[in-house]
Amino acid sequence: MPTFKENENFKEFYQTVGSVYPEENLVYKTLRGKVRRQFILRHLNLFNGLLLDLGCNRGAYISDYKNGSAIGLDLSFPVLSRARKQLGNIFLQGDAQNPAIKNEGVDVILCSEVLEHLPDAQKVISEAHRILRPSGVLFLTTPNYSKEKPTWVKIGEMADYGVQGVQDEYYFHTAYKPDELKKISEVAGFSQIEVGTFEKEVKYATRIPVLFFHFFRLLNKLLFRSPEIDKFNKLILDKTSLQIYNLSVFFGLNDFFVKLMGEGVRSYLIARK
Repeated sequence: MPTFKENENFKEFYQTVGSVYPEENLVYKTLRGKVRRQFILRHLNLFNGLLLDLGCNRGAYISDYKNGSAIGLDLSFPVLSRARKQLGNIFLQGDAQNPAIKNEGVDVILCSEVLEHLPDAQKVISEAHRILRPSGVLFLTTPNYSKEKPTWVKIGEMADYGVQGVQDEYYFHTAYKPDELKKISEVAGFSQIEVGTFEKEVKYATRIPVLFFHFFRLLNKLLFRSPEIDKFNKLILDKTSLQIYNLSVFFGLNDFFVKLMGEGVRSYLIARK
């Protein structure tokens, strides 16, 4: 497993990812992407004022923010270039650990699925506190974890798009429990508004399909070793779980199934300066 090198620089990696990997197009077609987007926009549009989206990618949330103007910041210039052409908002290239934004310059900060990619999470949240105006709101989302906290993970399907890892086939990708997000935010000076987990829908909707997914993946590994079969198998998992979720919503069973789940697969925190 890789370890941090002195002055580790992820910029080149995320420039490449932004150039060739259509993350938003892939993620938001899946159940987890659909549920995540609904959750974030439902909460985000409770707030008002100038929004800063830290790690904005192509501006998927900026495009649907309704209560003020918005700016985006991302490390990857290729995604910012596309966002500028499509949305026309202000998009800045920069590192969320050292954003070149003035003190007390924004009212709301969204940092969604970003913190887990950065080695110094505390620095990100402390910078968010500096940038926010008094009584400003920070909205964080990250992956959750159930057993061992991850650090470096394999690049997976990104390799199919020509992406190479930061170190060999690995890139930095960790996760946070809600209590960990709470602690980091309190150290930075924030007061908690709400903390918890979400994407519980993913847990119940994949419970049965994932058994078939693992069975066919093992079968493919033993008999064929075909990347195309693995891709098709993953596609079936995504489509089947989304269909189960849609049927649950249609029959009014989603809330019931969600209540049966424990923690969701994502953590979130809303805090005020």
